[in-house]
Amino acid sequence: MTQRKKTLFKPVVALGKLHPNFKRLQTAPGYEPARRMLDEICESFDDPEGNFLEQFQTTSFDARFFELYLFAYFSRSGFSVNRDHVNPDFLVSRTGLTVAVESTTVGPPTSGVLAKLGKKISDLSEEDFAEYQQNELPIRFGSPLFSKLKKRYWETEHCRNLPFVIAIEAFHDDQALTFSVNSLARLLFGADQTATFMYGGKLKIDTNRVTAHSVGEKTVPSNFFAQPDAGHISAVMFTNSGTISKFARMGYQRGIGCKTIKMVRTGTCFNPDPDAKDPTFFSYDLDEPPLVESWGQGLIVLHNPNSFHPVPRDFFVEAVQGYMEGGVLKFVPTAWDVIGSKTLCLHLGEIKRKLAKIHQYCRAPRLAIGAITRTEFQEACGLSVSHSNPLCEEHGWFSDESNAFLGVITLDKTDKDWGYIVLARDEYFQFRAIEFEVSFPSREKALMKLQHKMVRLLSSPQRIFPQ
Repeated sequence: MTQRKKTLFKPVVALGKLHPNFKRLQTAPGYEPARRMLDEICESFDDPEGNFLEQFQTTSFDARFFELYLFAYFSRSGFSVNRDHVNPDFLVSRTGLTVAVESTTVGPPTSGVLAKLGKKISDLSEEDFAEYQQNELPIRFGSPLFSKLKKRYWETEHCRNLPFVIAIEAFHDDQALTFSVNSLARLLFGADQTATFMYGGKLKIDTNRVTAHSVGEKTVPSNFFAQPDAGHISAVMFTNSGTISKFARMGYQRGIGCKTIKMVRTGTCFNPDPDAKDPTFFSYDLDEPPLVESWGQGLIVLHNPNSFHPVPRDFFVEAVQGYMEGGVLKFVPTAWDVIGSKTLCLHLGEIKRKLAKIHQYCRAPRLAIGAITRTEFQEACGLSVSHSNPLCEEHGWFSDESNAFLGVITLDKTDKDWGYIVLARDEYFQFRAIEFEVSFPSREKALMKLQHKMVRLLSSPQRIFPQ
C-alpha cells in the first residue's frame, strides 16, 4: 500500500472555524498552482509542536503561511534545514555556517493604543500616509521584534554562539503587503533618509537620526539594533512576498495550471540607476516571463552593525542586503529586485486553450537565443560536459534572454557525430539536463535542432523541471 501524501487542505477542525484566507486558498480554482506547491513543500516540513496544521487552518494562518514560505526558501536554495527544536523555528546551514532563524509576523492588535487609534491603510490621506510610515508602521513592526528579543533564544544550548536572525512579514491590514522595507529600516537603524534632486539631475541622500516613534500616548524607542540585548540579533529578514501569490507563481512556472489559468503580475522593482529617485514599473504575463523567479526574490536582509555574531552578507542567497556604512543605509541589489507586486490569477478553463490557438496567429512571443561563452555557461550551471564525459567536446554554448534554458553543442570524439543538450533548473534551482539528442551529421544540424528545441520550451510557461 502506498503511503498517503501529506496535505494542508483536508480540514482538521469544524468548517466554521476555518480562516477565511484558508478557505479562499482551499477552494479558488485559480490557486491550484499555489495549493500543489504548498503541499509539495509540506511533504518535508517537520512540525515539532504538533499543532501546525490546526493553526494554519484557523487562528494563525498568516504566521504559519510565512513559516512555510521561509522553509520553501531555505530548503530550495541550498540550505540544510533543522526543525528539531520548538524554538527558534529554523537552524539553517550553508557553506559550513549554521544560523538560527525565528519567524514572526505583524498582526492586527486586539488591545492598546493601536487598536483604538491605528489607521486603516485604505483610509489614509497623503499626509496621513507619510505619518503612518514614520510612526505607526515602525511601532507595528517593533511590537513583535521587541517581544522576540525578550525570549532570549540565543541562550538555548542549540543556539549558543550562532548568528541569530529574526524574519518578519506584515499582515495587519489588507494592504499591508504593499509597503516596502523603508519603515522597518527606519525602526531598526534609527535613521530617516530623504532624497532630493540637485542641479543636473544628481540625487542627494540626506540621513537624519530618529530617536522614537509615537502614536497617541504610545512611544517606542527607535534604533532597535542599539537597544539592550539587541547585539544578539545578527540581522532582521524582511519580505512582503511570503504570500499565496508567490506560491501560485512558483507553481505556475513548474507547469501547474498553465493550460487553464491566466496569471499576470504587476508591480514595481528597484531601479539600479544611482540617480533614480523612483522605482521601475513592470507588468508581465507569466506565459511569457522575463525571468525565472526564485524563492529568494523579494527577501531583504538588514544587518545589525552592533551584532556580536554577524552573518556574512552572502549567506542568504538571492536576497537584497541592507547595511549601514558611514552613517548611510545602503542596499546591495540582486539582478532584479521587486519592491511590491500584485498577481492576478484567473481560471479560464477551456477558454484559455481556445485563446491560445488564436494568440499564436495574432502575436508571436519575443524570443532570443544567443551564443554565450564557455565561462558564462559554466558560471550559470556549474557544469562542464567535457569534464564529466571525456569522450565529448563542447563546441558552442547558448542561452535564451531570460536565462531560463541553457544549451550546448557536443561532438562525440569517437563516433565523430554531433549532438546537443538543453538544461533547465530543477526544484532546487540547479541546472540539469532535460533534453538531449545525438547522431547529427554536422554541427549546423545539431545547432538548428537545439534552437528549435529551446524555442519550443520557451513557448510554454514552465521554467522549473523537477528531477
